[in-house]
Amino acid sequence: MNFLKKPFHLFAFLVTAYVSAITLINYSLGQSGLSGSFWSTNTALKVFLYVCVMTHLTITCMSLSFHRSHTHKGVNFNKYIDTIMQTWLWLVTSMSKLDWVSVHMYHHIHSDNEKDPHSPIQKGLAHVFFFGAWDYNAAKASADVLKIRNRLPVTPYELFISKNLLLGPTIMVFLNLVAFGPKWGSILSVINFLLSPIFAVGGVNAIAHWIGYKNHKTPDNSRNVGFLIPLNFLICGELDHNNHHAHQKSCSFRHKWYEFDIGFFYIKMLSYFKLAEIRTVYNPTKFKKELALKALSLIEANHNFQERLSLLANELNHNVQDLKEQIIAYLEGKKHQLQKPAKQFAKEIKVYLRQQEMMQA
Repeated sequence: MNFLKKPFHLFAFLVTAYVSAITLINYSLGQSGLSGSFWSTNTALKVFLYVCVMTHLTITCMSLSFHRSHTHKGVNFNKYIDTIMQTWLWLVTSMSKLDWVSVHMYHHIHSDNEKDPHSPIQKGLAHVFFFGAWDYNAAKASADVLKIRNRLPVTPYELFISKNLLLGPTIMVFLNLVAFGPKWGSILSVINFLLSPIFAVGGVNAIAHWIGYKNHKTPDNSRNVGFLIPLNFLICGELDHNNHHAHQKSCSFRHKWYEFDIGFFYIKMLSYFKLAEIRTVYNPTKFKKELALKALSLIEANHNFQERLSLLANELNHNVQDLKEQIIAYLEGKKHQLQKPAKQFAKEIKVYLRQQEMMQA
């Protein structure tokens, strides 16, 4: 079916398949499909509930599988549970693990700088909210993102999904048409297609990089907007975004007592039934000690950072070894005052280590 690789031929094929499906369903099941008169009463309420349920299911699968598990390795899921989540995302959004994870890794490497594919700081809030899906599609085909994509582990099923992205939503549209009839099946299918652009790209990458509060100092403009409780529940706790950007490997986005991450609650439940293995959870003391050890190893192994440290020691009239120990103590969270140039050096180390983690993931 090589002719389907041409956009016009693909469009014509999909339109023909859609019209044929509507005709067949009208003839065999009628205008309402299997749902009968379900949509004839309390229509607005039922549509609202449908949007809420579909949003929560879809973004939860995205958050747990694509985000917390495959991108940041904070949790491992039972392979059957993960396959179900990936299949749901394929059916509803046409997204594959390979595309989503590689673009998201690239976002973290370049968060809120000029290379970030969906930064409201660079492109404006309205652009990311309304055109983020186009930026995502452009980013996943870029050379730098493809380099990351080619390093990702992949199963035969994940590879099948990535090569047949449109097959998933085509199946979902047909199921909607059968279940709800041509009219409501079409309307609900359009709603399905809008869930990820509005709630994932718009809800998280736009809003949570624009307004909100910070628990942690990060080199980007990530913010926590978890106080928008209904929205944060719908999108699985993803709005406590500054917490995530500060400690990316943690599968819990809750860092303060007044914050709530429904996604981590689901992970705990799955873990209780041996369907998930929690690998990393936010622990400030542990994270800071690990960061300090990594920073020490970096300085001792990297010639560029050694030279930078020597120049900085001369500038501040410090002994090199003493300055190194002060910086390591500062990164470990010990109460130690550093001069501004030394703080900037420590910040550069943290940024470098984060980028290395993402490149090696």
